[in-house]
Amino acid sequence: MGRVIRSYEEGDDITPLVKEMTQEAINLFEGSSGHTGPSQFTDEAAAKEVLGTEGTVASGRMSLTFAIEMLRRHFGPEVFNHTGTVDIRFLRPVRPGDTITFTGKVSGTTKEANGSRVSVNIEVTNQKGNTTGVGQGSAIVPNAFLPPEDL
Repeated sequence: MGRVIRSYEEGDDITPLVKEMTQEAINLFEGSSGHTGPSQFTDEAAAKEVLGTEGTVASGRMSLTFAIEMLRRHFGPEVFNHTGTVDIRFLRPVRPGDTITFTGKVSGTTKEANGSRVSVNIEVTNQKGNTTGVGQGSAIVPNAFLPPEDL
């Protein structure tokens, strides 16, 4: 992918990312860490014992990964992989069968030594419109990726 030159303005929307949560996806995600035993994420009995809930839940790490994916797509891997950050607070569980939507809005830009830090407010909602997570992300966009008038 070539270098994309673009401006970033406060209030700009980030292209949303929508994910369908399935138990299979949760199991694959948890297994990718090397954990093979039952947990509140992969086993209903463990979820009831550990969390006191009926049914499993997706780990917060899974939502964090999706928020990172949304910002990586927006800024491009050349930028986000080097300077990107995400901080999410989880407000309610995400369960198998949920459709979760990650949205973002540019909240500001600040000049840095070699570019501009673009900050983004992130919100995660489920198919019922309930907010499951909120947070912030940012990336320092190098001057080479900004139009001359933004330098």
